[in-house]
Amino acid sequence: MSRLLVVTLLAACAALAGCGKVGALEQPAPLFGAQAKADYDAKQRAAADARVRAKAQATAEPTTPDQDPHYQALAPAADAPAAPAPAASTPVPTP
Repeated sequence: MSRLLVVTLLAACAALAGCGKVGALEQPAPLFGAQAKADYDAKQRAAADARVRAKAQATAEPTTPDQDPHYQALAPAADAPAAPAPAASTPVPTP
């Protein structure tokens, strides 16, 4: 029984060993060749710049109504007073 348990645990560990990285896998830097390392660095910088530009574009919101193509001014409410109510001439009594 204990051998079966050990074999089962080893199989489970082997099956879960590949679960550490979630998402896109990244290519490691080259070990040899100055030109290959320079190309790798240039590609990494270009990819990082593209991610920054895409994120900035996605989060850019209009700051004023004239920049927003979907802006529509709200119509005044039908029951809203034309002018504010006058201030009371007598103060409110305090209890």
